[in-house]
Amino acid sequence: MKKGKIGQRSRYIIIILLFLVVVNVTLGFVLTRQSNKALASQIQGRMLDISNTAADMLDGDDLKRFTAEDKDTEKYKSALRTLACFRDNIELEYIYCIRDMGDKQFVFTIDVDEDDPGEFGSPVVYTDALYTASLGTAAVDKKPYEDAWGKFYSAYSPVYDSTGKVAGIVAVDFSAEWYENQLAGQTWTIIIVCALSLLAGAAIVVLLTEQSRKKYRQLYGQLNVLADNVGDLVREIGVEMPEESEASDRDSKRKGNDINDLGDKILSMQETLRREIANVHHQAYIDALTSVDNKAAYLDAVKRLDEDIQKGSAKFSVAIFDINGLKDINDNYGHEIGDLALIDEANIMIKVFGKENIYRIGGDEFIVLLPIDSVREMERLFQEADKAIEEENKIPKPYQNPLALSKGYAVYDKGKDAEYREVFKRADERMYQDKDAYYKRYPDKHRR
Repeated sequence: MKKGKIGQRSRYIIIILLFLVVVNVTLGFVLTRQSNKALASQIQGRMLDISNTAADMLDGDDLKRFTAEDKDTEKYKSALRTLACFRDNIELEYIYCIRDMGDKQFVFTIDVDEDDPGEFGSPVVYTDALYTASLGTAAVDKKPYEDAWGKFYSAYSPVYDSTGKVAGIVAVDFSAEWYENQLAGQTWTIIIVCALSLLAGAAIVVLLTEQSRKKYRQLYGQLNVLADNVGDLVREIGVEMPEESEASDRDSKRKGNDINDLGDKILSMQETLRREIANVHHQAYIDALTSVDNKAAYLDAVKRLDEDIQKGSAKFSVAIFDINGLKDINDNYGHEIGDLALIDEANIMIKVFGKENIYRIGGDEFIVLLPIDSVREMERLFQEADKAIEEENKIPKPYQNPLALSKGYAVYDKGKDAEYREVFKRADERMYQDKDAYYKRYPDKHRR
C-alpha cells in the first residue's frame, strides 16, 4: 500500500514538472515576441525622432536647389554642419540627404561622412521606407539592406519646401548588427529568466514532496491554483490553454508556515507576470511623450477598420491634426519646449475626442479614429476643438506663440470607400487645405 502511494505521488510530480515546462516555454515564447516587438518599436521610434529632428532643421528651399557645384557655398556648408552635429553627438553610423529623381530612383546630395562620403548624384539603394518618405511620411526599414558601406536599418524623414512639397529626404543609418544584437540580448534575458524560473519551480516541487502526505496535498492544491491563474495570464495575451480539472482536495485547509510561504511566493510570481505583461503592452502601444496610443496601435486599428469595411460593418470617421509653426517653436525655444507644445496638443484632443481614440503617428501629427458616421457630429466636435484651443491659449505658455492646429476630417462612405486609405486621404487633404489657409492669413509664419 505504501509503495502504491509513493508511485502516485511520483506521477503527480512528473505531471507538475511537465506542466511547469509547458507554462515556462509558452510564457517565454509569448514574452519574447511581445518584448521584441516593444523594443523594436522603441528603437524605430528613436530612429525616427533623430531623422525628423534633423529634417526639421534643414531648409527645404535650399536643399532642393543644391547641385554638385554648391559644395563650397555657405548654404551648403550650413546644411553640412547641421547634419554633422547629429553625427558627432548621437550614436549612429551615417546621416545624409537624399533626392528623389522619380521612378523610384534616389541619389545622394549631402553626406557628412569624413572618410568615404557618398558622391553628389550617386545612386542610393532603394527601400520601401525610403519610397514612403518620398511621398511625405517618415518611415523606418523593417528589414535590413546592404550597400557599399555595410548592412543597415535606416530611418527616413521628408524635408519640405515653402510650398509644402517634399524637397529632399534625411536618412539616418544604424548598423544592422547593433539593431539585431539589441533584440537578441533581450531574447536571451527572457530565456535565462524562464529557465531559472523553471529550475526554481522544479526544486520547490521536489523538496516539498518530501514533506508529509498532508503537506503534499496542500502543495498540490496550491499548484492547481497557480495553474489556473497562469492559464488566465496566458489567455490574456492571446494563447489558448486547455482547461484543467479541479483537484479533489482543492478545498483542503492551509496549515504549516512552510506551505504558506510557498503560497506567498506563488502569488508574488503571478503579480510579477501581470506587471511584465502590462509593461510590454505599454511599451508596444503607448506614446511615451503624450501618453496616447502610438503608431503601432494605430496600424492595428487601421487593420481592424479595413476588415470591417470588407465585412460591410464599418462605421467610422478620421480626423487629422498637427501644429502650425512647430519649427518656429523648436528653433526659438528648443525641442524641450516644442515637446510641451505637443503635450498641449494631445491634451486638447483628449478633452474633445477621448484618449482611447487618439494616435500619435509621428512628430506633431495626430490621428483620431471615431465610431461616428455623421458629418454634423464631426462638425460639432471640431467646434469644440476650436473652443478648447482658445481656452488653452489663455494659459501662459513657455513657447509664448498661440497654439494653432491644422485639422481635417472625413467620414467613411460605404458607397465609395473601398478601404481605409481613401477616407484618410480625404481627411489629409482637408487638413492641408486648413494649413494652407492658415499660412495665407499669417505669411510671416514658417511652415512646419
